[in-house]
Amino acid sequence: MIKKLLIFAGAFAALFVVIYFTQDSIIGISFQEIRFSVFDTNMFFAVSSLIICIHFEIFSHIKKLQSQLGFIYLPTLFIKGILFFVIFKPSIFNSETLSTIERLNLLFPLLLFLVLEVFFITRILNRKLPNS
Repeated sequence: MIKKLLIFAGAFAALFVVIYFTQDSIIGISFQEIRFSVFDTNMFFAVSSLIICIHFEIFSHIKKLQSQLGFIYLPTLFIKGILFFVIFKPSIFNSETLSTIERLNLLFPLLLFLVLEVFFITRILNRKLPNS
């Protein structure tokens, strides 16, 4: 199980580095001003997705929860959205309007981390565990 947790952490860290430095270079080339911290939002997406994957790996080894994992995953998306709103309300949601580049700098990392999260969750849900 430790190996799987390290794989999760490594994958999310690698994706974070790729996304952050890609965004940083694109923002530098375009000379656009971003009114929020791209590093902080990306870190939120990476850490929250990593925590969800780690919890699901742990939950998958609890016999009583194995059949309920799919149902447990659904509320995590809403909880993550609410936490994002609460944490970033002053910097993102108090702005009158977000420019297109600001919206894209939120959307692409969100989608990429979500794809990786769903990939790992799907593998956990499809895995046949002993004694199940």
